[in-house]
Amino acid sequence: FYFNELEYMSPEYETILYEKKDKVAVITLNRPERMNAINVQMNADLKNSLKEAKEDSDVRAIVITGAGKAFCAGADVQEFASGKFREKVAGGRPIIHPYDFFRLYKPIIAAVNGVAVGFGTNLTLSCDIIYASEKASFGEFFIRMGLIPDMNGSFLLPKFLGIHKAKELIFSGKRIFADEAFKIGLVNQVFPHEELMPKTMEFANNLADQAPIALALSKEAIHKAYEKTFDEMLAVEREFNAKCYASEDHGEAATAWVEKRKPVFKGK
Repeated sequence: FYFNELEYMSPEYETILYEKKDKVAVITLNRPERMNAINVQMNADLKNSLKEAKEDSDVRAIVITGAGKAFCAGADVQEFASGKFREKVAGGRPIIHPYDFFRLYKPIIAAVNGVAVGFGTNLTLSCDIIYASEKASFGEFFIRMGLIPDMNGSFLLPKFLGIHKAKELIFSGKRIFADEAFKIGLVNQVFPHEELMPKTMEFANNLADQAPIALALSKEAIHKAYEKTFDEMLAVEREFNAKCYASEDHGEAATAWVEKRKPVFKGK
């Protein structure tokens, strides 16, 4: 990799690549020889890299993708079968959790470059936007291993697709490809394979230029809607909009509109 002054690569992780390109953090699952199957180390690396992006005020958007031909082929079955996973978790190793995504109030885009099954599918469900290559595929493979979905997939998938389609995919464990995933609303867009990352980065940079406070509160408000009533959400919107109106970013947006220029948001 070549990095200019606007790019940074963290040396700290064993199973992922963490790059910062201007205001966008790019997290690449990096076990291509195992189709980026998640093991205990990747679990910890992913959790910690999300924490790093969350705490870095210069990062305003996050992209997650996979190295090689796969996005993430689920869990590393060899490690699970050997008992190493249970041993390391029992020893206190950190485990990735849906809240690592849902309480990270910056937009997270999954750039699905290939196979994304089992944990890989549900990892994408925890992201805010899902872009897919024409070579991508998805599947709730847990039933094949005598398991139920992880990462709260049994909650999220019915929310996204409706209960009957979710049951079909979870009960059967069947694999679906990019075109069908788009047709049923599982992914936002499908691109030719070579266009996936350029298109994803273009959109990520667009989001990174938005007002950070408003973007964070928009994400938080949408997630609060999972558990609140219509009237409660009206109160949330009033509360959050009051914060936005009081921000310097709102003043900058209004001034830029009058001056017919692009606003420069500082997250204040």
